[in-house]
Amino acid sequence: MQIIPNLQEYKTRPSRSIVLALGNFDGFHLGHQKLLRYVVRQAKKEHALAAVLTFPQHPHSILHPGRKPMMLMSIEQKLFYLAQAGVDLCFLQSFTQAFSKMSPQDFVEKVLVKKLHIREICMGYDAHFGLGRKGDTSLMEQLAKVNGFLFRKMKAVMIDRKPVSSSRIRELLAKGEIEKAQACLGRPFSMFGKVIHGKGHGLHLGFPTANLEVHSEILLPLGVYVVSARFLSCPPSCFCKKAGGHAFKTAWLPGVANFGKRPTYPKGETPRPILELHLLDFKGQVYGKIIEIALHRFLRPERKFPTEEALKVQIQQDVRAARLYYKQR
Repeated sequence: MQIIPNLQEYKTRPSRSIVLALGNFDGFHLGHQKLLRYVVRQAKKEHALAAVLTFPQHPHSILHPGRKPMMLMSIEQKLFYLAQAGVDLCFLQSFTQAFSKMSPQDFVEKVLVKKLHIREICMGYDAHFGLGRKGDTSLMEQLAKVNGFLFRKMKAVMIDRKPVSSSRIRELLAKGEIEKAQACLGRPFSMFGKVIHGKGHGLHLGFPTANLEVHSEILLPLGVYVVSARFLSCPPSCFCKKAGGHAFKTAWLPGVANFGKRPTYPKGETPRPILELHLLDFKGQVYGKIIEIALHRFLRPERKFPTEEALKVQIQQDVRAARLYYKQR
């Protein structure tokens, strides 16, 4: 996947038209996957390029900083999943004040038509574009007819009679409803993270852990989770250059993780929540490696134990619960 960080730098390919998906694609949920499958399929059918126009930050971070949602994915993870979906081009346009002031008509005429020469555009049913979010699917359909390109509105994916959306997934994760979030995503919720130095408590207790600097803004309930993890062969920054087409280094490995402030130990030691990962039956050096960690089940809330021995007994129970989970799958 080729990444174009500035629309003005793109040089049109006369021999290859563009089938474009427009959206934020945070979380890469079932609705996003449905839309992108259509775009990739249409591009192949028309011998065109499958492209995405998205942003490295959420538009609200510029327009309404106080209302900016917590992002489910880092930009590196989003680029990785877009590449895995078969996208050829990603226009990673910075959402600036100047860009936000472009009217829907100017955006279509100046960017989509004159600059990109799109053949077809596909949007989610609730997507908006242009100044004040005045552009919607109805307006895009009208502008498509006027400017001579095709338009496709993608219907919502429904689960339990409700549309799948990034905001719905954020709410589910915030409540610890991991399995329901997984149903909306079509896969376990996952995060990219880098293994950093920790305090060594896990090793001391007989359960060595990898402390992860997580590349996600979502605030999960503090507690213990059944997880799986896999190592990536290059740092997240490389996905911005080559989109990690073959970045997997290992298969998924089973584990258990704690997300929290380690209340059994002194307060000042862990001022903000961290993610500690214990891989079952794994031996090897992990410091400095990039890991994708997927959450499967919320086991219990984090709590303070009177002694390290009491904590150790509980960790043993958590590990047994994780093993049982994997045995029953």
